[in-house]
Amino acid sequence: MTTDPRHIIIVAMRRSGTTTLWRLLRQDPTYTCYDEPFGRLLADLPAEHTKRVRAEFIARFNQDPELFRAKFAPILRGGETTRGLTQEQADYLSWLISKGPSVADVTRCMGKIPDLHKIAPEAVMVHLYRHPAAFVTSHLLPSDRKDFMGLRRAWNERTFFTRTKGFNGWGMEELTLTSHAATTQALLSEVDVALPPATQSVPAIQRLLAIWLGAFRLAQKEGAALYADRFVEISFEALCSDPAAQLDAIYTPTGYTRPDINLSDLHPAAPGFAVTDARWQGLAQAAGFSKSELARFFPSPTEAAQTP
Repeated sequence: MTTDPRHIIIVAMRRSGTTTLWRLLRQDPTYTCYDEPFGRLLADLPAEHTKRVRAEFIARFNQDPELFRAKFAPILRGGETTRGLTQEQADYLSWLISKGPSVADVTRCMGKIPDLHKIAPEAVMVHLYRHPAAFVTSHLLPSDRKDFMGLRRAWNERTFFTRTKGFNGWGMEELTLTSHAATTQALLSEVDVALPPATQSVPAIQRLLAIWLGAFRLAQKEGAALYADRFVEISFEALCSDPAAQLDAIYTPTGYTRPDINLSDLHPAAPGFAVTDARWQGLAQAAGFSKSELARFFPSPTEAAQTP
């Protein structure tokens, strides 16, 4: 067993299953688990969230409310695709995990892995990602939005491959269509991804795929380089289909023994909308997916048939 606290830092895009993984790790009494510590809605503390995910924050807040308020430094929309954490954000996360082994799932940090490494160099970094088709679907066909007699769902499905806007439930549209687009483009360009132009001829799918691809490449590149054998890459689909193996992959480099974790609430991961539609491959190619990335995530029928 390791003699030093070995934190677990989960990096992911929003709508990638971080809360599911966080709930599993939360069952381990070794760890204090913080769900999205940079979320601005934590300003509501000590109020609980409807999903009941704030107990750890509430406990820290109640120890010293003034100190928590002084330390709290959220990442606002404009900072999601900037490089690095501010000094206040870095100090906040350092303070939050200073009490012992901690888990933090961060969903606003695609360009901040080097700063996360400075704060927790001995941590295990988990890159959790959802299949790009499922990620896009979660934004364009959100399951938790109010619907009237299924009309919204029907319209969303009918316009799925052609819609150019109307996907800002979790802020992705702001990152691609507003003043934040330049910052997003600058970050994506570091891994050779071009943010598609905001025109009526470019569907929202293509912009969402480009952001997914940039975040994926950044995590692969920087996470592996900085954390080496303590970098663990897990798809949400694999977590749902074989959670014990994925949890073992996380725990092995921590030096801690994985406890028995109740997996009964896990369900099979939902695939993306119309995943067999050939338009997916064309849109992914237009978004910048390489041949190997296309073969991995959007194989042609011939390639899919040849996969063991």
